This record gives sequence, structure tokens and C-alpha cells, in this order.
Amino acid sequence: MKSIAQLLLAVAVLASGTAHAQGLLSLGQSRDYKENVPLTFRVTAGGGYDSFSYKNATPGLGDVSSWFYRGGVGLTFADVQKTTKWDINADFGAVRYTGKTETGDDLFYDARAAINFSTEVTRRLTVSDSFYLTYEAEPDFGAGVSIGRRAGQYLYGYNNFNVAYAWSERLSSTTGYTINGIKYMDDNTIASLEDRITHTFAEALSYKLSRTTALSVEYRYATTNYNNDTPGIPSPDYHSHFLLAGIDQAWSTTTRAGLRVGAEFYESERTSKTAPYVEGSISHNISRNTNVRLYGQVGFDGSELGSYDSRYSYRTGITASNQVTRDLTATGGVHYVHSTFSGNDTVTGYSENEVNLSLGLNYSITRNVGVEAGYSYTTIGSDIDIRDYDRHHVNFGLNATF
Repeated sequence: MKSIAQLLLAVAVLASGTAHAQGLLSLGQSRDYKENVPLTFRVTAGGGYDSFSYKNATPGLGDVSSWFYRGGVGLTFADVQKTTKWDINADFGAVRYTGKTETGDDLFYDARAAINFSTEVTRRLTVSDSFYLTYEAEPDFGAGVSIGRRAGQYLYGYNNFNVAYAWSERLSSTTGYTINGIKYMDDNTIASLEDRITHTFAEALSYKLSRTTALSVEYRYATTNYNNDTPGIPSPDYHSHFLLAGIDQAWSTTTRAGLRVGAEFYESERTSKTAPYVEGSISHNISRNTNVRLYGQVGFDGSELGSYDSRYSYRTGITASNQVTRDLTATGGVHYVHSTFSGNDTVTGYSENEVNLSLGLNYSITRNVGVEAGYSYTTIGSDIDIRDYDRHHVNFGLNATF
């Protein structure tokens, strides 16, 4: 059975995986089990303190803070065979606040499930699928699919299906289809404007220059449809064409990187634009016990679009994990987002910056029981004063695996 530190790390990766359209940032690429993991269950319980404050005094909007307590259960399983492998991670929990929150609710539920599958049908043909589903209230700064602050419970789903074929030892192609969407459960104006679904189709050709370097060209087509339109305003529905060139580099067994660079052609009833598109990631195992991953993405964004013509975002982040000792594991991450919202005759454009910092410690008291503590800080600075806020979140608890 895996140690509790390794299992907690797997949960952290599941919770912080990023997904944007398709490619290097997809959720399915954030875990790669090298060996079997028997069916393992975990139980967590704890509490903490949450503080949310606006940087500018605004009538009708007040600072809120509250203690909370939480509990949850989860499971992990991985089956790795010579030609076929699959894994599943799932977590279910609830958080109860003793005071009010910015949404006015005091009870939130969270549930996450990720299933990854790949099989070599023949020596040339490989089929893979990555599925991710979450029901929660917390914003996800890495994925960028949700509102930047809590606006009630939402359901987000993502599935990426790929068929790869090796035409020769050097030349291969990958055909992919991704569907993802978000649905807010609470009936409020802001959240209802976010409900949408995106379909992405992709075709890529890759050529291996060597055992460690591969070049690629790729075309993608993505179409996004919103559930609600605002009367009298052109539809926010949009579609994008991507023309990309890329490189995948494995400097060693411990360091891998990938980069896609090109153009995104964005079209909707509101606007038509062409802008650079970039996505990339670097993963480096500093040692057997320490891993660092850096990612970045530049392109049009569908979240919080509202009445604006478009949103163009620069999104980057770094996550790290370190098994300090046999019993102590530390994790951390920083995510940064800069967004520019294009205005029109109805609304004035603006820009804003989002920063999210998280730190965590897990200590194994015994082989199956441990304690954990974490802190996260989120801040938004915007040209629109009422959007500026700071949030501090502290949590602690116990966990057990069996």
C-alpha cells in the first residue's frame, strides 16, 4: 500500500490539475502512475478559518469571516499493465461554516472524480481517455473555468478522448475530441451567465527528431455555447480556430517540457479577433522526493465574459511537492492570471490581476494516520473597484488511509 504522503500528494494533484481546451494543460496529463495502486480508501476531518474582505468600501458589500469544520472520504486505484493502464481518484466531502460567507450560505459540498485510461490496441494504435468531474464552490484559478470568487455551487465536467497512430518510427498523428462545461446550481444573475459548454476537435502531426525531441503541428476547432443570452445584447457564443506549432523535449528521465505556439482566430456575434496563443509546461524531478511543475497559457477565455466582447488572459503557475522526511510532505503552488476584458457601446473594458498562493503540510503519525495543515491566499486587483478583494483561508485536520 502506498504511504499516506504519496496518497495525499495524489489527491493534491487531482485537486489542482489544470484544463484548458486540449493539449499540454489537460487534466489527464497531470498524473502518471508507473505501478499498480491497490484500492485504497481515505477519510479526512478537520476545520479552519476563512476571511474575505473587500479592498474598497462598497454599499451592500461587506467583509465576512467565519470558522468552519469539514469532513470527507475518498479512494484511489491504479491498474498498470504492459499495454493497458487506468486509474481512478475520487473525493467526497462537506464544509459547514459557523458564520456567514460572501454568498450567504453556510454549507458547501464538494465531490471530485478523475478517471484516466489508455490502451495499445496494436503496436501502432493507442486509444486514451481522461475524465474529470467536480461539484464544488471554490474557484479554480489553474483551469480558469469558474468565476474568480465563490458564487455558489457549480458542476464542472471535462472529457478528453484521443486516438494516436504511429505511421512510422518517427511520424505519428493524434486525433482528439474534448468536451467540457460548467453549470452553476444557485439561481443568481452572475452565476447564470457562466453556464456554458465547449466542444474542441483537434488533429496533430508529430515528428521525432530523436529519442528525446519531437516537433509537431496542430489544428484545433473549439465552439462554446452559453446557456443564457442577455436580451438586446449580441450572443456571447463564440468559436475559435487554432493553428499551432510545438516541441516536446525530454532532457532526461526527470525533466520534460512541452510548448505550443501559434494563433487563435476568435469569432462571435460581438467581435472577430486574431491573437497569439501559447501553452506550455515543464516538469522537473529535482530529486526522488521533490517535483516542480511550471505551466503557462495565453489565449481567449470564456469565464466572466458577461456583456463584454471578449476576455484575453495570461495564465501561469507553479506547483511543487517535497517529501521532506519519510513522514513529512510539503506542497505549494502559486497561480497568476492577468485578464483584459474588451468593452463595447454597452460596457467599458477593463483589466485585472488575480493571484492565488497555497501551502500545505502533511505529517504521518503512523503508517495509516496523519495530520495536515494548509494556508491559501487569494487577491484580485481590478480596474473595477468592487471586484477587488483579499481572501485568507487556513485549514487543519486529521486523515486516515486503509
